[in-house]
This record gives sequence, C-alpha cells and structure tokens, in this order.
Amino acid sequence: MKKNIAIISGGYSGEYEISFRSGMVVYESLDAEKYNSYLIQVKEDEWFYENGDRSIEVDKTDCSLLIDGKKVRFDVVFCAIHGTPGEDGKMPAYFEMLKIPFTSSGSIASALTFDKNLCNRVVATYDVNVASSVHYFRHDKVSTSEIAEKLSFPVFVKPNCGGSSVGMSKVMQVEDLRAAIEKAFAEDDEILIEEFVKGRELTCGVLSSKGKLYVFPICEIVSKKEFFDFEAKYDPALAEEIVPADIPVNLETEIKNSSAFLFNKLNCKGVVRFDYIYSESDRELYFLEVNTVPGLTRESIVPKMAREMDISLSQLFSMMIEDAVWRHKQ
Repeated sequence: MKKNIAIISGGYSGEYEISFRSGMVVYESLDAEKYNSYLIQVKEDEWFYENGDRSIEVDKTDCSLLIDGKKVRFDVVFCAIHGTPGEDGKMPAYFEMLKIPFTSSGSIASALTFDKNLCNRVVATYDVNVASSVHYFRHDKVSTSEIAEKLSFPVFVKPNCGGSSVGMSKVMQVEDLRAAIEKAFAEDDEILIEEFVKGRELTCGVLSSKGKLYVFPICEIVSKKEFFDFEAKYDPALAEEIVPADIPVNLETEIKNSSAFLFNKLNCKGVVRFDYIYSESDRELYFLEVNTVPGLTRESIVPKMAREMDISLSQLFSMMIEDAVWRHKQ
C-alpha cells in the first residue's frame, strides 16, 4: 500500500523560496508507485496544500488534510524547510508530539545545531577546531572597540540562527562593523562575529538510513564573490562546486571521519551537510557549521554528492523516508 507523504516547504525566513524549490524537487522526484505525495507550503499565517485550483488548509491538531470529504493522514513528513521553523527544532518537536515519523534530525539536535554559537561551543569540546568568535543578543551593548580587541580582522558578522548566508557580511575593518551588525540583527535577535579563516571551503554530506551511515564524496566550493553568500549559493555562475574535491587523501579521510563523528555526537538524523575551512597556512581543518536540512534542489550540493555515489534523487529521498519509518519503529 502506498504511503502518504507530506512534503513541508517554505517556512518563516528569508530562505522561503529556496525551501519551496527544494520541496518541489522532492515532490517531483518521489516514486509515484510507492508514495502519494502532498506538497505543503508553510507560512506564518497558514499551512496549505494546493489541490488543483483549490487551497486546502492543514488541520494542525493532527497534521492532516480534508480532501473531498476524506481525511488524509500522513505516514511520513519529509522536511524541506531550511531555516525556521523546519531546521531550528520547532517542526521536529511538533511531529514528535504527534508521533509522526519525519526525515530530519530531532528537535533537540536541530535546535542545538541551528544555534551557531552553542553548536561551536559543543563541537569545540570534542577537540575540533572552530574559529574564534564573540556572541551578542539584541539587548547587549555592543562595543566595536571591544570586538577589535578580541578578534583579528577580517571577520564575518552573521545572524546566530539562520542559513544560506542571509544577513551575513565580511568586514575588513572596525569602522565597517556597525553597519554589518545592524544588517545581521535585522534577521535575528542574536548575532555571531567570527574571525575569518583563510583557506579552502570544503563540505561533506552524511546520510543515515536504517542504521547504516553513508559518508558522501567531499565537495570544494570556489566562490567568485568575496565569500559564498546567498547569491553565490544559488547562482551557478557565481560559484564552482567541485565533486569530488581534488584534495590529499589524508585530508579527505580527516573530513569524512570528522563528519561521521560529529553526525553521531550531535545526534543528527536523515541527511546533513558539514562545512569546513582547511587553512593551508597552518594545515588545520576548521569546523564552520552543520546544515540539518541542506538544499535539495537539483543544483544543490548534497544531490551532487549523491549522484557521484550513483544515488539518484528518487533513491536518496526514498532512503530518507525509509529511515524515518525505521527510526519510528525502534
């Protein structure tokens, strides 16, 4: 019997459009012989499913749809929401309470990894390198002179809880800090100011499926802009994504081992992507962040990694759904 799959997309952040695109790719790629797929758009004021020319609102009491007088309940929820509320723990907590299997990491792991400051602090306890940084809440008095005393320039100023580099700036001198801080606070109530580590940007995808861990080929990102910002992430003309990365075997092994280790230690589930900088000057690998709901469009990095392993989009998404069901039964 076919499983009913709710694909949640959209969300409440600046990543709405790319989240919807990810959701649409999942919807188009799922095996129609195995699944009945329902693409649900999540906005702050409504959650809805478009059935032809009709918009059907989701019943949030049990995450169901009423279509032609028949109640549709979901066997699995496929989370394609980048940012809030899909990647920060809110939606996972909702599905946990409803006891509906879902494809992403659980609420606690999602909330922790979405908070860049807290995640970095936890990762550092495992003797993994992270860049030096300072963290501020909106109500804090932010002194640019104190920042300059604590950190070396250039620095990145970014929303503490956000993705796709929305609200992020690279700052070369103290005089430009204030504008960057205001830009970051426009996206979040917390910001992280982090020392820039010059080096090669490398990323590694990890997938858990029915108790087995798959570590994907490593990708090197070469941005044609000052850094890999939102525009460069989603415009193929502005960045080159090389899969597999042309790196020494020992570095490849270190990145894959680190990614598998952190996947387990942070209690990640489904498919995630770990981002790093390799500093060639001191030959050290630095952890940047983990994306628990990475981009899933055909141009996104994780699908490129999967293709390199001869895993199609349909296979990848089926593995994620099967894993969600398997975990729910454990």
